Amino acid sequence: MNDLLISLQSIIRDSPVDDTEIINRLRNLVFEHEINSCTPNESKAFWDLYTKNVTGWQDNAGTNQLIRSGFSNLDEVIGGFSPGEFVVIGGRPAMGKTQLCVNLVLNISHNQPVLYFTFDLSEYLLVCRFISALTGIAVSRIIQHDLSGDEKLAVTELSKEIQKHPIFFNDSYNSSISAFKAHCTRQIQENGIKVIVVDYLQMMSSHRYRNSRELEISYISRELKSIAKDNNVCVIATSQLSRAPEKRSMTSKPILSDLRDSGAIEQDADKVIFIYRPEYYGIDVDESGNSTAGLTELIVAKNRNGSLGSANLKRNAVFSSFSDFTESTNVFSFFPGRIDEIDKAPF
Repeated sequence: MNDLLISLQSIIRDSPVDDTEIINRLRNLVFEHEINSCTPNESKAFWDLYTKNVTGWQDNAGTNQLIRSGFSNLDEVIGGFSPGEFVVIGGRPAMGKTQLCVNLVLNISHNQPVLYFTFDLSEYLLVCRFISALTGIAVSRIIQHDLSGDEKLAVTELSKEIQKHPIFFNDSYNSSISAFKAHCTRQIQENGIKVIVVDYLQMMSSHRYRNSRELEISYISRELKSIAKDNNVCVIATSQLSRAPEKRSMTSKPILSDLRDSGAIEQDADKVIFIYRPEYYGIDVDESGNSTAGLTELIVAKNRNGSLGSANLKRNAVFSSFSDFTESTNVFSFFPGRIDEIDKAPF
């Protein structure tokens, strides 16, 4: 770093008055510094990698590294999250991205320590979301302290349950990627973090590419992918979508091109999962005439290490938690408009 400062001072002191020449020399200096500061890993032989990992494969130890979501419907599609993966959960506002992350983190933290970065909510509001998910009490009532005696008792008795969940929260580092990465590394070393959640990606910023939001988001996406790969942890980031799903006439279900601000998110992500609620778009029944009340569909639109598909979850009445959606949870609904079908039935 001292050599870099000396070179900068030399350029400014010895360069001609021409500003363009100074800028060109500074760019070349920064480029050379970045190249010299990079220390790539040594190349490894196929045989060495094979002998290092084959024992684990034979003992099925590799399956123990998978991080289960806690939702059997989703795990059947994706198998689970893997260390080193960058996972993006995308959705329009009010789809339930944060609440899904809260439930995922509670499920995952039974077995793995989790670091949760919140850029949209304060730590207090996020903790209220977690308390809501654990107790089933509406988060608005928790925030407003509008609780009955039994509900207050339920909240105060959470201490033993919370101790079972090694979860760490942080609501800063929104403008310094270097500080963000350093904090992640420290938490991985000190607390054994295996999963890092970022809620949400578009709320992050950096000191680079201030004049181009697309380049800035591309840079942030690459850095999140780098954190996952270099530290062998799973990074899960929520992402906003464009308004395109609401403008399509045939279907409002999101697709990969709906990811907002940068195509790099789609490119960098190992998995892209969209969250979609038919109720939000006024769709009360599905193609088979079943009620969509509380239905949340998780659409696996990209899966670099597995198959695509969708998984249905059930959102509870107070919007505090999700559970697997089964046939038994789909309540029968009566529609007056189908009376004529009953009249024509052959019985």
